[in-house]
Amino acid sequence: MLFPSLISLAQCALLAQAFSPVLNRRAAVPVPISVAPAQNWDGVDGPWSSFTIRAGTPTQNLRVLVSSGGSDTWVVLSGACPTNGGNCIDERGGAFNPNTSSTWSQHGNYQIEVQNLNVSAGAVFGNDTLGLGIQGSGGPTLQNQIIGAYASDELYIGMFGLNPASTNFSDTDKDQPSYMSTLKDKNMIPSLSFGYTAGNQYREKQVLGSLTLGGYDSARFTPNNLSIPFATDSLRQLQVGIQSVSSLNENGTGTTLSSGGIMANVDSTVPQIWLPVEACKAFEKAFGLTFDEDSQLYLVSSAQHGRLQRQNTSVTFTLGTTAAGGQTQNITLPYDSFDLLVQPPTAGVTNNTRYFPLRRAANESQYTLGRTFLQEAYLIVDWERQNFSISQCEFSANMPSQLVPIQSTSPPSSGSSSGKTVGIAVGVVVAILAVAFAILVYFLIKRRNRKRRDAEIAKLDETPPEETIRRGYGKGELGTGIDNQRYEMVGSEPPPPKPGSPGSPSQWVDEKAQYPGDRAGMAEAPGASASVSELPSKSGGGYFANARPLHEMYDPSTPEAGPAELPAESPRGELQGSNPPSVATSPRQKPTPSAPLSPVSQSSVGRRSFRDRLSKRPTPSRSSTMESLPSPASASSAPSAPTPKKPGRKDTASSNDTFSPVSREGTFTPENGGSGSGRSSQPFSPVSPSSPEGTQGRLGGVGRFGGF
Repeated sequence: MLFPSLISLAQCALLAQAFSPVLNRRAAVPVPISVAPAQNWDGVDGPWSSFTIRAGTPTQNLRVLVSSGGSDTWVVLSGACPTNGGNCIDERGGAFNPNTSSTWSQHGNYQIEVQNLNVSAGAVFGNDTLGLGIQGSGGPTLQNQIIGAYASDELYIGMFGLNPASTNFSDTDKDQPSYMSTLKDKNMIPSLSFGYTAGNQYREKQVLGSLTLGGYDSARFTPNNLSIPFATDSLRQLQVGIQSVSSLNENGTGTTLSSGGIMANVDSTVPQIWLPVEACKAFEKAFGLTFDEDSQLYLVSSAQHGRLQRQNTSVTFTLGTTAAGGQTQNITLPYDSFDLLVQPPTAGVTNNTRYFPLRRAANESQYTLGRTFLQEAYLIVDWERQNFSISQCEFSANMPSQLVPIQSTSPPSSGSSSGKTVGIAVGVVVAILAVAFAILVYFLIKRRNRKRRDAEIAKLDETPPEETIRRGYGKGELGTGIDNQRYEMVGSEPPPPKPGSPGSPSQWVDEKAQYPGDRAGMAEAPGASASVSELPSKSGGGYFANARPLHEMYDPSTPEAGPAELPAESPRGELQGSNPPSVATSPRQKPTPSAPLSPVSQSSVGRRSFRDRLSKRPTPSRSSTMESLPSPASASSAPSAPTPKKPGRKDTASSNDTFSPVSREGTFTPENGGSGSGRSSQPFSPVSPSSPEGTQGRLGGVGRFGGF
């Protein structure tokens, strides 16, 4: 097959399907986050159930309230309390010191305010690490979040904003994302939504607040079908129609407090309920309230407080999507939800006093339902679908959480969803295919290289030996016939051997078959034992009769001296084991006619046949052989020759030397120094040139036919 190791698409699809449960677990829609409330009741206009946050590095634990309208996190600055303020820092939920945080990045000083409600404060803004819940609670922690730290008493407790709107500072064009939007972008919550109720102290021995991000807690309210769309005012989006307000006392007597419908904003940032002046005056009459001009609050004396408790009057708000008509939903608040305590440093308040949390609104832009209302109401806001709902809270001794996610209307910008799960599965398949393809390419290349190498080896096996030699793959042995002789002497043309002569082809003996091993193929010439050959003369006959004349070296400055004789002390090279004949003392001995020189056996000193070398005879040592050679000086017939001047010793053969048709293995030559082996780049002759120190130097060699 062309792709034997390639995984098919069907197999990859099955593999992706097998991986999908794991991917789905990792890429599943996240569950809502339930923010655990602190076990504290904070505030100077409450008390209110607060929540713990962690700010800065190292962590600084702070307690804040929930702001349904704000998008940033506001905390009390460390300089807000005087040095002798007693429990000021703890009463304000703790103070944040940005100077001790290593991750604080400051933007500058800006104004924070609650729209249209005359609540504002100067704050220093920056980015820092921010987490929800105490350490170890499992709450989320995000880096680079907006924090505003203030020292004003207008906001006694810090706020955690739930609006996903981004913040833009004047010193940068880049919007700073909110905490909610960052949670959604990191796929830590299912959607931009939340469910919240403020909690209260008067039911079931204190009911703490409940905050769920990305969904709601269905155990905390009675559901209804009223869904309220967002208002067009981006600063007051959670507007609900208050179609009527009525009261009902312990005796069953009811009173209409407001008959005209209004649109009021739901905002947990503020504690009170802001209604038109006419509605406030109706409350004054029904509850016997007195408006305090200094504090702009309805302060309640001890006597009034006792009477109101006995009456136990409840207030019901009839809500709708508009100020009149349509589907409605009633939210009822008992008197206890209005029985609150105000403390200094609230403006116009000198001591701790009970008050009725009702504020006179100057205009319709101030109509607001604050935390007082959310003690008995559960607010669900879906920022993505731009609607919200308000439901009556449920209270019981055992209220386990039942978190319900609100799914997003669009896939998250980061993180995983069902669509991204498919993308991850496709990515896994693509990665597997890429790995399989890489493996396939590797083996294909490897197989191609192996075939190419096998083809080259087969081609070499089919190449003729002569072509192999020509290409340089090997060197063939010289044959044993006369046709394989080589003559290196320039211009020499050896005559054909005479029939019946020792050098004729009929006299050659092929010893290749007789001697196996590395000595096979060596040709020997029959006849007498090797003898020391004399240099031929110009007129000498024999095999080298037509050879180029040889010139002996002499001193040109003394021509009368003639050629110099080889000194008697000069050593002569001898093959080991050869039996040298007696050497003539004549300075120029001619070759013996009765022993013509063989073209194969031409040693100047002597040679030993391979048959002798392979015999079991003991081989005499070289030293004994050298001692058996008589010196030319010892011959009685040697005339004394004049001593020439020595121009210098020549250690190597001249360029005109002749190469023997046999190799120099086992031969003493000027090149190998008599080692018996070795090869020179210069050819040498079976007739050695004369030595510069004498006229009788003769070096030759006979051995097996060797390669070049």
